[in-house]
Amino acid sequence: MAPRLTSFNLPPGRKLGSRYVVETLLGVGSEGEVYEIREVDTGIRRAAKLYFPHRDPRRRTIIRHAQKLDTLRYCPIVLQYHHSHEVIVRGQKVLAMVSELCKGDQLERWIARHRGGRLSPFEALHVLYALAQGLEAVHSLGEYHADVHSQNILIHPVGVRFELKLLDFYDWGKPTRWKQQHDIVDCIRVFVECMGGRTHYGKLPKEIRYIACNLRYNTIIRRFPTMSALRRHLERFEWEVLE
Repeated sequence: MAPRLTSFNLPPGRKLGSRYVVETLLGVGSEGEVYEIREVDTGIRRAAKLYFPHRDPRRRTIIRHAQKLDTLRYCPIVLQYHHSHEVIVRGQKVLAMVSELCKGDQLERWIARHRGGRLSPFEALHVLYALAQGLEAVHSLGEYHADVHSQNILIHPVGVRFELKLLDFYDWGKPTRWKQQHDIVDCIRVFVECMGGRTHYGKLPKEIRYIACNLRYNTIIRRFPTMSALRRHLERFEWEVLE
């Protein structure tokens, strides 16, 4: 029996099959490792997630994930999947999912670089609005994400807006309304995290606290039963005029 691979540690310059060369490691997770790679013939850079073979020996989860990304290929918040690519690492067959290489920083790190390690309420609203818009498109196609958190979001500020990309969709099986509502609650949690979490919650404007719902699951779902309802509220709510 082949030894279990729990890390790849691929160095820069290492070839992945005949088409790609490793540039750098981008991230490590329980399922595998993500690398920036370069296409040998064109020099185009892409991202490749290499999966640990023992985590999904029959590749069913990987295949479902690729099919979901293909279904959502017209949703701007979703990474654009290109193709799968089998490579040999330490004598074992490893499947890599090749996708676009996106600009942006991990949201958690981006927040930490701001003064006090948090965003202003208005900046946080823009992040939440971009999330709600993006996931509204995902939900409209009958899908869900199920793992929305600040480590799974790439943010790229452009002008007066934020461009976001969601990473690592989690497979909870058949889509349901409950799973989509879980995405809504996760978005609100990210929103509060952007502003410093519960430590600073009491000092937030009442309009912001109304949206945050004190992070109570049932209250969030009652006020915003769908991602569209959340997006509409963000577009229409009025601020109290401060004298």
